[in-house]
Amino acid sequence: MNHHHHEEPPPDSANDTGWSESDGQWPMRPVDRLIYASLSRVDRSVLDEMRRIRDHAVRNNGPDGLRVGLMHMNGHFIEWIEGPGPAIDALMARVSRDARHHGLQVIHRSTGQARLKRPWIGAIVQAIEPPSLFAARVHTWRLRHEAGQVYEPAHVWMNVCSPPAPDMPRAGEGAERVMLLSARLAWAFDLLRWLAGVSSRRLVQRRYAASADDVPDVASDYLDLPDLGPGGMRLIAHARRGLTMGVAHALMPAHGAVVLILDGDAEANVRLVQKVL
Repeated sequence: MNHHHHEEPPPDSANDTGWSESDGQWPMRPVDRLIYASLSRVDRSVLDEMRRIRDHAVRNNGPDGLRVGLMHMNGHFIEWIEGPGPAIDALMARVSRDARHHGLQVIHRSTGQARLKRPWIGAIVQAIEPPSLFAARVHTWRLRHEAGQVYEPAHVWMNVCSPPAPDMPRAGEGAERVMLLSARLAWAFDLLRWLAGVSSRRLVQRRYAASADDVPDVASDYLDLPDLGPGGMRLIAHARRGLTMGVAHALMPAHGAVVLILDGDAEANVRLVQKVL
């Protein structure tokens, strides 16, 4: 896959996702959190369908106090919902009747810190594996949920959507996650590609298509290194723009470190730090 080295919008493009930055805050009080997965029936343009879902959700989620992250990948939808419990229940009742999917399975529900910063976030990930493998992970996490095992939603989301390499210790459960971000160009991606080469490891390359009309695709690559530390290590290169789309911000607390690769350009450095914070 060929990465573009000029993936950053102009400095004045503050609203990369088309959403108001004024709402980019987490609620302080605990919220209900739910994640479900389902089989997609969308056979035409997934991007067009996601935009229709977005337009409906933006009208309805805000007044109900709901925040939602929706991803389409490997023939499935996976959705992370946060907000008041009754509002989540009402949304799930509507969602369960939606003809665009079937086989809905709840794989997480808990109460705790809110992580989603916007009323609606959407992304489409190009398939990197057979849908059956994704379905098997959904089944595993549904059984864990039904058995009363409680994890943070970010942990469930990452394990379903970006599974560990087969040779990671303890099935990747103890892996340290490190996010790499570069202030300019694609240095984080270049570094990861170089590391994959010298370690002879498989680099997983993914592209996210935002459902905001004016946002191009962004990349997010990761590399699993089983020999680093007792649980192995995952290094994730994120596009700067990717921090304002998808659930990258929501997943940040699950990372042991965020490494910023700075540049001689002080303004670019400040912009990156502000995005991370």
